[in-house]
This record gives sequence, structure tokens and C-alpha cells, in this order.
Amino acid sequence: MTKITVTYAPDKNFVPLTLVSMASVLKNARKGDEIEFVIMYSDLEDKYLQTFDNLQAIKNYSLKSIKVDEKIFDGFPCPNWVTIEAWFRCLLADLLPDEDKVLYLDCDTIVQASLSELFKLDLGDNLAGVIEDVSGSKEKAQNIALTDGFYFNSGVMLINLKAWRKQDFFTKLKNIVMTDAKVSNDQDALNKACDGFKYRLSPKYDYMHVWWRKNTPDYDDKYMAEFIKAQENPVIVHFTGKKPNHPACKNKFLPEFREYAKLVPAYETLQKEIGVKEAGKGREKLPFYKRIFSIEISSDRKHKYINIFGLTLKIKI
Repeated sequence: MTKITVTYAPDKNFVPLTLVSMASVLKNARKGDEIEFVIMYSDLEDKYLQTFDNLQAIKNYSLKSIKVDEKIFDGFPCPNWVTIEAWFRCLLADLLPDEDKVLYLDCDTIVQASLSELFKLDLGDNLAGVIEDVSGSKEKAQNIALTDGFYFNSGVMLINLKAWRKQDFFTKLKNIVMTDAKVSNDQDALNKACDGFKYRLSPKYDYMHVWWRKNTPDYDDKYMAEFIKAQENPVIVHFTGKKPNHPACKNKFLPEFREYAKLVPAYETLQKEIGVKEAGKGREKLPFYKRIFSIEISSDRKHKYINIFGLTLKIKI
């Protein structure tokens, strides 16, 4: 028996895509896989929250819905291609205090095989198992001064919550967001906060078919060879760019997405009502003068952090 906890953070418009992703996890799970889904949300209506429990006919699973206060992320940058919910995963160590390892998936993913082998990986002291981003990863790593030179795509993260708690991860990440002007979105922040503690996964766990630019990732020869191999039978497909419910999407795995969508009750109705084709509302980071001083309580509630001009003082409460 392998317990597999998969987390999502949809806003209303991403409910249909999330349901398809969940259906794909269930469809390809092994008999011994014990699936738990965690939905982090801010303002979803009950009628949409209830849809996440409508897939039991595929395979039995447990479900947790956790409401997150958006105000926690006041001042966090949010470009117009993502939603504020993208930041919610940064709280997972606090939201799931009894879990040591979880898989975070963006809503625009499908799973093509059992996740049990992925969950058996020993991450050691690493904060997350991740896959290098396909677009400008070397340039992005340099831009935010990563010491490990490895810039990952944050749409798929096997998260070591035990290690997150040891590092008081959210406090660490918030300090980076508020003091580093080069960090302009959630993916930058996660990369910077995980710097030096990343477990490099195979591209088969976050296969990104960048069809709009001839599918040319910025990978070294070894990783590129893994990418080419992965495209034949990926475990997780990530629909970066145009979403699979967009008429202009030409992703090679669009037929698979449509098959999983057939497993979702009332998918077409939901899609017409709320399905997103383009993401994001956009939020600006707080002005610098409002970011040079802050006081935070640690996630274990035993320490207070005072941040002044990028320097952090840790005081026992």
C-alpha cells in the first residue's frame, strides 16, 4: 500500500482542468495506491468544491479542502499569467502538519501512470524533487543568482515537508520575496528558497511539450536525452502555454486530455460555465520602502523574525 497525497490550488476558472488532472491520477493508479487529494482554495463556492468529490466511481480516494487567506500573500508579486493561488503551496508544511511528503501539481497537468514509484524516492535533505524548466532556465538561474545554477519548473514539485519544517520554509521564502528585487513571481521565489537543496527528477515527471517553438528546451546533452526519451511515455504531462481547453492548443497530448475529461461528470457544462483559457489577474509587489522592515512569527510559533534591510534577526518567544 502506497499513500499518495496530491495537492492542487485552483481558482474557480481552473476547476474543470483540476478535475481532469485528478481523474487521470485515479485512472492510472495501481490497486494498492491510496490516493488523497488536497485542494487549497480562497473563494471557491460550495457547488464547485463539491465537484472534487464526484470522481469516486473511477477509484476511491480521500479529499481535503483547505481554505487559505489571500491576505497572507499581500505584497507578493503575481504576474498576469498566474493566479494568487499559485503561492498557496508555499504554506503546505503548515497546512498539512502530519504529512512528510506531498506532490504539488499545477491544474493544467495529466498523469499517465501510477505515482507510486515517484513517492518512493528518498529526497534526503533536499527540499523538493523538481524538473528543470524548458524555457530560458540558464538565464533565469543567473538572473536570481542561484548558487546551484538549476532553475526548475514549479508546476510539478515532490515536496519534502519534513525538510521544509526544519528550515521554517515559508518565513525563509517570504524574506526572499520582500527583499530580493530580482524575484518577480512564485517560481522565482521557490527556486531561490530551495537553492542548493533540489533533487533533480527526470523530465518524464514534468513533460512540457513546447510545440509553439519547435519543442527546443534549454537542456544539457544528458538532460536532453532524458527529455527525448520521456516524450514517448511521460508519467506527468504539463500543458504549459495554451491550455488544453483552448481552441488553439496543439499539444501532442491533447487527445489524452480529452479522454480523461470524459471521466469527469458534467465536464462540458463546467467548461462552458467557468473553464479558463488564459490564466491570471496580476498583482504587483509592494514598493521597496514597504518591504525593508517586517516582523514574522515562525511556523512552529516558537520564534519571531525581524527583517530589516534584508537582514534577519531570530528571537525566541
